[in-house]
Amino acid sequence: MFEAVNRLERLMQAAAADPTKIPDFYRALLVSELYILTPEAELEPGRRRSLKLNEKINVATVEFKGEKWHPAFTAPKRISAYLKDPETCLGAKGRNLFELLPPGSNFWLNPQSECQKPLPGDEISLLLSGKIFAMDFTKRDNLSPG
Repeated sequence: MFEAVNRLERLMQAAAADPTKIPDFYRALLVSELYILTPEAELEPGRRRSLKLNEKINVATVEFKGEKWHPAFTAPKRISAYLKDPETCLGAKGRNLFELLPPGSNFWLNPQSECQKPLPGDEISLLLSGKIFAMDFTKRDNLSPG
């Protein structure tokens, strides 16, 4: 059974059950720390570092329905459940992470978890522009978390 470990995960679960909570989930997504896998980044085990200006990073992808998705995680615990071996990861606020990668990039929150959410590139664009908050989520199942 999935147990939420932070506010974002609690809102993700609430939004899956109640469409009126979806805007709260998206607001939290923009300001919450998310983690992506960066297998080639140089980092000593157990250490943290900041990205350098214009630093190129290789972000892991998975194939799903013929498209590439960047696995993203709502907590370090979710990475451990997804991977068997330790992997280097990058943590960043959601907005910064989404802006770091090319427009149209697809993200998949907590893949293979009981509490997961695909975030297609067009949904990310709506989120970053703020247009997503003008939508009526009670009539849009394709944008509901979960």
